[in-house]
Amino acid sequence: MSLSPDASTICAPEPPLQALLTRAVVVADPDGLHLRRCLAIVNALRRHQARVTIRTNGQVEDAASIMGLMSLAASQGTELILSATGPTAKEALEAVATVLTDNAV
Repeated sequence: MSLSPDASTICAPEPPLQALLTRAVVVADPDGLHLRRCLAIVNALRRHQARVTIRTNGQVEDAASIMGLMSLAASQGTELILSATGPTAKEALEAVATVLTDNAV
């Protein structure tokens, strides 16, 4: 009888937990969270390795989904809670926050 473990009993180490970063922003645009702004958010996230969600009024949507973002129906002055995980979570949160608070989009 051998005491050395075989390949089926060796467990791979679990990956380290990634921190969940959050940030609150207020929709600045008088037109609210419109299609162009949603598209700008989705495009900004393509450059990042992060999963970002946006929450408001009990609804949570993936920030990489145009339809999900549009369903938030966030008007000017609405507070949005951004959450992100992943290797570039901090940068992704900053990118989304910039799109939401920049009136030039």
